[in-house]
This record gives sequence, structure tokens and C-alpha cells, in this order.
Amino acid sequence: MLQKLINYLNPKINESVTRDIDRQSIRNVYYISLFAIAFELLSIVLFLIVRIGSIDQEAATSLILVACCVLLCFVSALISVKILRNRDLQHKYYVLFKVVFYVAFSVWAVFADFRHYRAGEQMLTFFTVTLISVSFVMLRPLIGILTVGGVFGFQYILLLSFDGAARIQPLNYWILALISIAVNMITFHNQIYVFSKSYRLSRSNQDLEESSRRDGLTLLWNRLALEADADKMDGRPMTIYMMDINYFKEINDRYGHIAGDTVLKEVSAILKEMFPGARYYRYGGDEFLVVTYKPAEQNYGGQSYSFDEKLHGIRVSLSIGSAKGEPANYQEFFDLVSSADKALYVVKGRTHSAEYGGHDRRKRQES
Repeated sequence: MLQKLINYLNPKINESVTRDIDRQSIRNVYYISLFAIAFELLSIVLFLIVRIGSIDQEAATSLILVACCVLLCFVSALISVKILRNRDLQHKYYVLFKVVFYVAFSVWAVFADFRHYRAGEQMLTFFTVTLISVSFVMLRPLIGILTVGGVFGFQYILLLSFDGAARIQPLNYWILALISIAVNMITFHNQIYVFSKSYRLSRSNQDLEESSRRDGLTLLWNRLALEADADKMDGRPMTIYMMDINYFKEINDRYGHIAGDTVLKEVSAILKEMFPGARYYRYGGDEFLVVTYKPAEQNYGGQSYSFDEKLHGIRVSLSIGSAKGEPANYQEFFDLVSSADKALYVVKGRTHSAEYGGHDRRKRQES
């Protein structure tokens, strides 16, 4: 039970959900501030219309308090905008701003209501500010207990110092404090549920989208992913490598498709060793494409690569063509892919010729 209580007061939530709750709280502060500015300015205008020519010291004090509220709201709105524009802001700064916002407005409300209390009137401003704050400025439960409880305690001490809080029913007062703390807790945990559900749905959609762009056998990116990446070209220098497996059909014919699949998987692993940090795609049946932004001297420089497939002991070789460029759009990227493809078939024409101990299947079929 104790551990459950600790977890409830200080829940462990992932960074993404924490950020979403923080930013929603700041958006709430922004809109609350704008609403309060509009409401208080309207109040000032109506007050001046009604009391024009008969503003005494008490009325002037009221106007000053309202003006202070408008100023606080204006500053809060400006800071909120600045925070919302900075998506990399650390969590502690969100918490600091929320606590300062709540405390500043609560202290303003305490002194505004203290005037009403001394005049024998109802204290509504403080309770209104508290209700709005605990409902929309979402503080972690433990921080909420300290902040909300501290503000209620501050007001009660102020009233005690004046007349022993004679016109306050202590039981009702502290029940209201507990209710305010409970509302903050419930609101915060409700936001955890809402944003966690949204986060899980978003992750699920991302996983589905990623799986649709992965080749099921090699787990490399597929043509759909290549099309999407081509739309993001920004003119950076890159090298594209197009390669395929020499005589792959004969591997399938002689050793079977299971062996062929094993070869494809091994090639996908080898590509990551040959071109670390690159982007890898299964372009077609036995064709692979690699995109790297590394300088040429840091990339594999050969036009062929050979290895022994481990499970079946098959000698496998790759032909490699490459092209360099600085594509700034989709079309320029695929023009570069086409250049790498042409370079590949120049290499294949040489490595498959009788001069290099190979044979060109296309020529053999024609004969």
C-alpha cells in the first residue's frame, strides 16, 4: 500500500508523456492568461463607466489590484509563448514556471481577498484562482500537495494574524484545501492516462508505418521507404551504391530458395559492415542500394565483394556500381540512382565476361 501511495504521489511516466503534459499545461496557462486579461480589462472599463468622477481610495486600490492581475497575466502569456516555441526545454523549467505561475496568482488572490475579509465580505477570488489552477495547471501530485497546501497555509496564517481567522470555519477551510489537492491529483493522473493512450497509439502507428517500409526477409528498407526518403533530399553531398548478387538465379536453382534467402540475409548484414552509418535498401530481388553521406575515403571503394555463405558454404560475389552527387529533390535523387545503376551494369558486363572467367546469362540465352 505504501509503495502504491508513493507511486501515485510521484508517478513514473516516460519522457514523451511528461513533455506532452508539460506543454498542455503551458497552453492552458496561455489561454487562462488571455481570458483573464480580457475579463479584467472589461471589468476596469465598466468600473470606470459606473464610478467615473467618484473614485475614492478604496476604488483606486481595487483598480491597482486589477491592474496587477492584468500585468501578471500579460507576463505569463509572453513567457508561455516563449516556452511553447522551445521544444527542447528541460522538464524542470516547465515545473518551475507552473509553480511560479500558481504561487504568484495565488498570493495576488490572497491579498485581494484579504481586503474583502477585513470589510466583512466573502472571499471568492482566492478560491476561484485555486479552482482554475488545480484544474488546468497540472502539477505532479507531490509538488501539488506542497504548493497548494502551502498557499492555503499562507492565507490561513494571514487571517490568524489579523483576527484569529474568526470568520473562517477551519474544518470547511481545510476540507476545501484537501479537495483542491485531490482535484490536482486527479487531473494530473487523468492527463497521464490520456497522453499515455495517445502515445501508445502513436507508437503503434509508427511501428505499422515502419513495418510497411521494411523488407520482410532482410529487414532492410524497401522501395516505399526509398520513395519517402527521396522526397527529403536537401542538396547534401552523398554517394549511392547499387549492387546485386552475381548469378543469384543459379544459386536458387542449384541450392534452393531457402539457401537463396539465407544469402540475401547475409548480404544485408555485410552491407552494414561495408558501409557503417549508411541507409540500406533492398531495391529489388537480388539488388541492394546504399545511400551514405560519408566522404568517399570512408566508404568501401571496390567494384566487387566476395564472401562464403556460412550455412551452405556457397561462394557469393557482389558487383557494385556507384555515383556521387548533391540531389536537392526527388527527381535529382533518382537520376543519381539511375547513374549508380548504369555503373553497376558496366561492372557486371565486365565481371560476367569470359575474359574474367564468368559468363553472361543474357548472351548465353540468346545463343
